[in-house]
Amino acid sequence: MGCRRRASASELLRVVVQRSEGCQNRLVPDPQRRLSGRGAHVHHSSNCLDQAVRKRAFARALRIEGAVDVAAVRALVESESAERPTPAHEAGRDRMKTTR
Repeated sequence: MGCRRRASASELLRVVVQRSEGCQNRLVPDPQRRLSGRGAHVHHSSNCLDQAVRKRAFARALRIEGAVDVAAVRALVESESAERPTPAHEAGRDRMKTTR
């Protein structure tokens, strides 16, 4: 979502919105893909998550208005980043090498 790179569903993290009593919408990670409601997908990387937040992609994808709290998703992504190797699209390995 944030980086706009395609990936299989198993490589992406599904998130859903949980509406609270206040005006703040809270994103909840759904790694098991079982929560009801409209979902959005993001790579398991803080870079992709940051881009999605900056572009306000969650609000558009989930069709919600107002601010979005991504603290729960950020906590999961950051805890996983220590366990997962860096994806190829972040490491720059997927770019075509040119020779002259």
